[in-house]
Amino acid sequence: MSAKEKSIWTVVDIIRWGTEYFGAKGVDSPRLTIELLVTDVLKCTRLQLYLMHDRPLTEKELSILRETCTRRAKREPLQYILGKAHFYGLEFDISPAVLIPRPETETLIDTVLKYCASMPDPLYIIDIGTGSGCIAITLAQHLKHRTNPVIQAMDVSKEALDIAKKNAQFHNVEIVFEHCDLFQRKDPLKGIVVSNPPYISIGEYAQLEPELMYEPKVALTDNADGLAFYKKISDLIRHSNSSVQAFFLELGYGQMVDVENFFKPVSRSLNKVHDLSGIERVLWGEVNAML
Repeated sequence: MSAKEKSIWTVVDIIRWGTEYFGAKGVDSPRLTIELLVTDVLKCTRLQLYLMHDRPLTEKELSILRETCTRRAKREPLQYILGKAHFYGLEFDISPAVLIPRPETETLIDTVLKYCASMPDPLYIIDIGTGSGCIAITLAQHLKHRTNPVIQAMDVSKEALDIAKKNAQFHNVEIVFEHCDLFQRKDPLKGIVVSNPPYISIGEYAQLEPELMYEPKVALTDNADGLAFYKKISDLIRHSNSSVQAFFLELGYGQMVDVENFFKPVSRSLNKVHDLSGIERVLWGEVNAML
């Protein structure tokens, strides 16, 4: 995108150029990528974009677009460039301080909500490793009709909690936030425990695609075998004096057998849920009345 090559760039010119440019750089969905970057600069929807296909961009708009296109070509995730991500029909502010919400985590939300629908009030839910707050806030939104539900969200990162608090305020939901290192926690857990913990092993982390290198390492890997958080959560449940009602955990590919072994001593029945790709994504169970 050079002024020397072309004096006037219209919307359709930019889309054609960007599709070819990002395709050559190995960026997924190159046309969608350039469309979203242009809509962000012009502050319009994708539909409006095509209603103004002959509109020329100003030099200021082109300057901004050059910068964002360069960032994406370096494989910085689009969500960080735009500063927002969508999850379960809701929009969340994000930054490199938090993990980008993933579609597969919506399976976790579906499973928790289905369980809560069969449970009496009051509901108490704790989200371990909340990040952007997408899990806790989405649950809070869908449980607003219940009588005084309490949703607690904890994270080791103060920066992540700041973003989560901002998202909770935007969506007008009440969340009890806690700055806490799970591995230093002494207080027992209670209620319904929900978590999408760092489950990538340190060996797998070194082989991740370039985009993931922009995401917070602490949210992706436990710097070990990817199972440390599951073991810690199971230990905390075991020592919580039966105050935990149930647990819901997102898992990585191929982790089900190992994680099941951690939770067999605390649950009378373990349940597996597959995501839309057919992967065993969620493990959940009610906790034994007497541990």
